[in-house]
Amino acid sequence: MFGLIAAAYALLSDADVRRAQRRRPGSQFVASTVHGMGHLLNRHLRRMSERFEECDAFDAETLWSLRRRLAELADPELIAIYPHGDGRSPRRVNGTAAQRPADATLHAVQRDGLCHEVVLALVHHLAEETRASLLASGGGSALPLLPTRHHEEHHEEGGEEEGTAAAAEGERSRVFSEYRSQVSCQQCHTGAVAAAWRDATLPPPLPVDPVEPGRERLRSCDYQADPPCGACDGLGGPRWGDTSEDVSPVRCEAVASPTQVPPSARLPGQYPRQGRASVNGGTRSPVAVRPDQPGSYAPMHATLYLGWSRGAARQRYDFRSGKGARTASQIYLQSGAQQRRNESGAMVTVVPAKGECVCDTAIAGNMHIDSFAADALDPLQLPPEEGGLAYLDRVRLSPIDDPSAPNRTVLADHWLKWAFHFLVDADPASPSRGLPLRLYGHLGVRQIFSNWRVGDPTKEKPDVWRVPAGCKVLAEACKEFVGSTEAAF
Repeated sequence: MFGLIAAAYALLSDADVRRAQRRRPGSQFVASTVHGMGHLLNRHLRRMSERFEECDAFDAETLWSLRRRLAELADPELIAIYPHGDGRSPRRVNGTAAQRPADATLHAVQRDGLCHEVVLALVHHLAEETRASLLASGGGSALPLLPTRHHEEHHEEGGEEEGTAAAAEGERSRVFSEYRSQVSCQQCHTGAVAAAWRDATLPPPLPVDPVEPGRERLRSCDYQADPPCGACDGLGGPRWGDTSEDVSPVRCEAVASPTQVPPSARLPGQYPRQGRASVNGGTRSPVAVRPDQPGSYAPMHATLYLGWSRGAARQRYDFRSGKGARTASQIYLQSGAQQRRNESGAMVTVVPAKGECVCDTAIAGNMHIDSFAADALDPLQLPPEEGGLAYLDRVRLSPIDDPSAPNRTVLADHWLKWAFHFLVDADPASPSRGLPLRLYGHLGVRQIFSNWRVGDPTKEKPDVWRVPAGCKVLAEACKEFVGSTEAAF
């Protein structure tokens, strides 16, 4: 099946030993989401060989045979290096293939789990020389890529006879138990991201609005859209619910198409390295990628501070009520060393009225200031059709949906990345030309920026990055920042 492979195990190379002894993958093999992790590692797999194909192209029986063959080629000396409980250690391979589920959805779960297991065995259980010989063998079988989705178990209720329901539930539990044990690579390759956020697979586009077809694209438009998002698609507006009817779309008109605005004339989607701005708009609670409950929407009034320097990332929001009183602050601190170790850094939450201050591990690493530009920190560099950066158009909002300036008209360059739409001031006469105007996510934030002041915010607010004295520290990530504005930077 794989062509001629030497019967004897290859000698382990120094690279084999070093890689097995390394508990954490290098930064070039790490992404912040399950979706991103799959895309990233699949790129590495395709560089290894042209024989890799999408996981969906395989059936479970073929994958089981591949897994069995790779178990025969696994190097026991290499596997012995992995400590007990290491996610790369092989699972016991049974002598017979697992029973194929009758339910098509469960079969997809079983198939995806086997794809993970085949890739794990190929990459981590074979000596370098054996793997190279296998991939170079002429006429070899196709090999699966990693799935880019993650399956969650949902229990069905009602609709079946008691005996049938019990059997179906038993099969579902068996398949998902097997699947959870197979997808071990997600635990280290997703990086330091909170468990609830690890599946960032976007939901399908909203259904066509029954009253005003096309309105759904104004509310939400991402890289999955067919046809692709246009100049004014996906910009949304003030929201009070999750559907296309629960939004007042911002007034937008196309000014110049991508062919009329050459790349050299486009304003890059960048935040300043250091500065502050007023932020107005609204946010959904809870912020969601794939919501499992209706959201509630509240206005947002805040001041944003940015402080990127010497490899460190710092960001702060001072939230305030509609009357201007500060209600809470969130400070995100991530040192250069934490970035290199793929650690998300610290998040400090301060609620002055309650006298509360808590520092904990951040949900994810700090927002990249170059997220909508040529972002060197983006490990995926996806093409636009897969969620990478896309320039949509130059647009005019008349007015922009800024409650603090209801008659403000803006000219902007419109960028899309994954599910987020980012507008940059493109008006030659504007004092904020080249600076962010607006950030919008369909089920997340709607931020309108104004009153930018570019420069070191500590000159205006010396304690902007300081963790308040007496703050309750809940995570190791906080300790290097407590008591200092510059520690570990």
